[in-house]
Amino acid sequence: MSRIRQEDIDAVKERTDIVALVSQYLTLKKTGHDSLSGLCPFHQEKTASFSVSPAKGVFYCFGCGEGGDAIKFLRQLESLSYVEAIERLAQQVGVTLRYEGDSASERRAAARRNALFHANEEASKLYQRMLLDGREAEDARTYVKERGLSPESMESFGLGYAPGYPDFLLRRLAQDLGPDTLVEAGLATKGEDGVVRDRFRARLTFPVQDLQGRYLGFGARVLPSDARASEQAKYLNTAETPIYKKGEILYNLHRARQAVARSGQVFVVEGYTDVIGLAQAGIENAVATCGTALGEGHFRLLSRFAQQAVLAFDSDEAGARAAERAFGYQEQYPVQAVVMIMPEGLDPAEFVAKHGPDEVREAAKSARPLVEYMVRRTVERHDLSNVEGQSGAVASALPILQELTDPVRRSEYGHLLADLTGVSEDSVRTALDRRLGGHPEQVAKTLKRLSARDRVEREMLRLVVRDRAIFEEFAPQLTDDHVRTPGGRAVLTGLREHAGDVSALAGSEDPKIASAVSALAVEPIEGEPTTEYATHVLARLQEFVLKAKSDELRTRLQKLNPQTEAGYDDLFHELVAVDGDLRRIRQGLLDAG
Repeated sequence: MSRIRQEDIDAVKERTDIVALVSQYLTLKKTGHDSLSGLCPFHQEKTASFSVSPAKGVFYCFGCGEGGDAIKFLRQLESLSYVEAIERLAQQVGVTLRYEGDSASERRAAARRNALFHANEEASKLYQRMLLDGREAEDARTYVKERGLSPESMESFGLGYAPGYPDFLLRRLAQDLGPDTLVEAGLATKGEDGVVRDRFRARLTFPVQDLQGRYLGFGARVLPSDARASEQAKYLNTAETPIYKKGEILYNLHRARQAVARSGQVFVVEGYTDVIGLAQAGIENAVATCGTALGEGHFRLLSRFAQQAVLAFDSDEAGARAAERAFGYQEQYPVQAVVMIMPEGLDPAEFVAKHGPDEVREAAKSARPLVEYMVRRTVERHDLSNVEGQSGAVASALPILQELTDPVRRSEYGHLLADLTGVSEDSVRTALDRRLGGHPEQVAKTLKRLSARDRVEREMLRLVVRDRAIFEEFAPQLTDDHVRTPGGRAVLTGLREHAGDVSALAGSEDPKIASAVSALAVEPIEGEPTTEYATHVLARLQEFVLKAKSDELRTRLQKLNPQTEAGYDDLFHELVAVDGDLRRIRQGLLDAG
């Protein structure tokens, strides 16, 4: 794989003005010595919670938690890869990038992939031209009109028509591209007789593109007017190719991604025409799978852009099947899946045409979370009028709850299951605990608010992030006793590894580290970033450390007999010393005011 030289990446970072970059997308107002604020572009809000630190070159949103450096900002907003973001910024700041590491075989593979992209793009142009004015496409144009798809949508989405004869593409593209390329691109097939024929014939075509807009393949629908329609699959999709992996592609995501990222919500529908129907009604954040079940690759892709995926299906049965397939992956990725069943037996395109986009959005608000949908669906299969039916319903639904990683959600859905089945919540909890091996659910720990000690720890981290001199003096004094939270320790370790360079951490490939250090860099400090104040904060932390140590020693002493057990005197003297240090720390804090 080719790599951009590190010195060129460093030059791009150094020359990029994060304020100038962010100002291309939103209005910033100065709110402090080293901070500017504006409305966050990553989620909808009315009060500015998005902050930029010019000195540190980082951004952070206090509303949605997004944070990082200029590269991260551009990647998130434009849905770019790391390399694409570097290339975009390099062009803006005038840095010429140099690449290294490509082998001859890698260059040949890249050239081959580009040939497949080109073949599909040329095929799309021919299909579009045929739908627009070809004599053979009259029925296709009638069908498109009946479906309520406008000429503008036809052009925007690149709809086309593949005529019925077997060599439409071959006669027009094989001479330049070669039949083998057309076969490899999924545009043609070679039969057992060795004859190469067009794959798509007598079908309406929908080009499928990747996030960069490159043409990967097609979905193709048979026309209802086709005499052989009942004998054929309704949709025929491109077979797997080096560039078309149906389990990792979502139709229309390259157009919808900004609307998805802006709203945090994506509609996942079953049909290409559903996507187009929603889009021309103003719902631009809709995508569809390409002839396959919603799977892990799709969730991985959606997690880059959306917080909520609305699974919008035509009927209860379709919704149930999709839910069962999707559930296995939703716990692995930070996307909340909800199920929205279209009323009146309509598909999404029909529903939005009949009721309008506002009704679709209202229906989405009442969509049930995927887990709730599955629990209810499972319970409905049982006769709850007797104990055996109730027991069977609980037993069938418990595997769903068992898969939940969050103990709070598991507990709440256990409560729902008890309500739906009419059994006691204790019975459900006992049954679930048995399935989980009896491990206790630490709900109280999960819900625990930030303690006073955690707040002081965070203030110390803000100081070492904000000021290099404070970092150099105080970071060596901080131990795991002072910084207890995993996130805080990760930030401190990263700062030490990068000699206090905040920009290096803000540009980390680990989104948690990038967001955490960016938040610390822009959060307001309760005091002033001075050595005197940092000394006070460290003393507060040391007070908590000593208090915890004192409490631990007292607990251990209470379990020992001072007359008969060895070690009591040593523990007692250690407690006296710790308590003495604790009194001196507290007196010093009082004297300091």
